[in-house]
Amino acid sequence: MCVIAAGASLQAGESKIETLFVARATAEHPRHSEAAVIELAGGDLFIAWQEYRAGGTGDSDFAPNSLVCMRSRDGGWTWGERRTLVATPEGFTNSYSPSLVRLPTGEIVLTFMHYHSFDRAGKRLYPPTAAHCWVSRDECATFEPRGTLWGEEPIQFASSTLKRLGSGRLLLPVSRDAGDKSRVDHYEAGTCASDDGGATWQLSEAWCDVPKRGAMEPHVEELRDEWLLIVMRTQMGSIYRSFSTDGGKNWSAGESLGIRAPESCPALARIPSTGHLLLVWNDNFDPNHYSHGGKRTPLVAAISIDEGATWSKPRPIETDPACAFTNPGIAFTSTGKMIFNYWTSQYRPNGAMGDDRIHLKLAIADVAWLYDDD
Repeated sequence: MCVIAAGASLQAGESKIETLFVARATAEHPRHSEAAVIELAGGDLFIAWQEYRAGGTGDSDFAPNSLVCMRSRDGGWTWGERRTLVATPEGFTNSYSPSLVRLPTGEIVLTFMHYHSFDRAGKRLYPPTAAHCWVSRDECATFEPRGTLWGEEPIQFASSTLKRLGSGRLLLPVSRDAGDKSRVDHYEAGTCASDDGGATWQLSEAWCDVPKRGAMEPHVEELRDEWLLIVMRTQMGSIYRSFSTDGGKNWSAGESLGIRAPESCPALARIPSTGHLLLVWNDNFDPNHYSHGGKRTPLVAAISIDEGATWSKPRPIETDPACAFTNPGIAFTSTGKMIFNYWTSQYRPNGAMGDDRIHLKLAIADVAWLYDDD
């Protein structure tokens, strides 16, 4: 059984990683998922996530919801001051995939999307989205609109994915639906870029494709030679990657990263204190499983000291085989902590993920946890 406890820890060398619940599912709010975390001036933490309302099953991406937020004044161990951050407007299905990035000006950028209502999408399997950029000048106390990425397009993105490059460019990895909706949905991966702090945005010209369902939920990071790397969810039994040498305008053909994975979202980030790359994913693959090519457990982390050419032995974040741990995001603090956010649900007897109770969790560790000897 998946134990919904107050917290837990797994040892790795001399350091440890500790987990806690930020928001537990209830009958009123059956799903809490897809989050982003950022450190505020003074050391407080801010988290934004999708909070679903009763009236739709918890695992439906198209159930009614809002983006809500809270603040932590103790490094992420307790959270409060909850409020609605983005209410879903009339005529839209819900709100999705928050990301948070600080600009050199000190402003904090928030990107997110709204799914359009199904009746506007005609016979398409999924509705298109509208994507927005908001900005805060008061450490996330308030936000105001800055730009629109697109108004109604078959494009999606995962949470905790927006990055600011060394050039100052904002880069959001995205996947566009290139399939015929009367048959099977199929996705290509690319990016959406802004060079003016989020006011205007441009999509890639050449996108990355992968067989089967395609290239989904990409995460991006800048490499030391100014190349860009995206890693993505696929149905190929492994995480796939693609490169760009021109700031995200064009992307190479997808190829396997050589790391097994079910059809689930990986997360990619650069560790500020060491400069190494960090990958978080589900270390599992079973083509005979009920869905998604295997369970979304265990959730693990690994580092690369050679810009993604090779990866260290995976370290466990969550390992319970009765639960899914998925859609991770990564944040770092000025105190040397890593904060992983992800959602979890209990697997049903037939192997499906739980449909009415999805909880939001954090795992917190010192960066040293990644480097301790076994």
